[in-house]
Amino acid sequence: MVFASWAIVASFLAAYYWLQYAEFTNRIGGVPIYVNIGIDYGATFPVVRMWSNNTKVLTGMTLFKVTKAIANVTYDTFAGFGVYVKSINNIAANATHGWVWWKWDTNLSNWTRIDISPDAYAVADGETFLWYYESGWPPPPPP
Repeated sequence: MVFASWAIVASFLAAYYWLQYAEFTNRIGGVPIYVNIGIDYGATFPVVRMWSNNTKVLTGMTLFKVTKAIANVTYDTFAGFGVYVKSINNIAANATHGWVWWKWDTNLSNWTRIDISPDAYAVADGETFLWYYESGWPPPPPP
């Protein structure tokens, strides 16, 4: 009888605290996670690559939202295609160069281009991204 009572009370407490946690994470917008984001301005600029490591974000945030949090970003939105990043920190796309984002593939130990808009990619804990200012299509992987 004592064991059954304990099991019932423990179940109710577990359910109560789970609901409190769910309400809290819903209110703040997610659970904190950490990602790494680099911005590479290419060989034509004095500062080539800057990193924002262990950037604290919330689950469900997109790469675009995270990038806007760490840099000055201008962009256009196209129906059916999503966000096109026009400039990062006042370095604008032009006739020969543009901004492309890459994700570090830990299994292959190289940069992988993901062909979706940055506002459609939800970041995950521990991922590493690089915005690279480059020319040509398809763009070569960053060095």
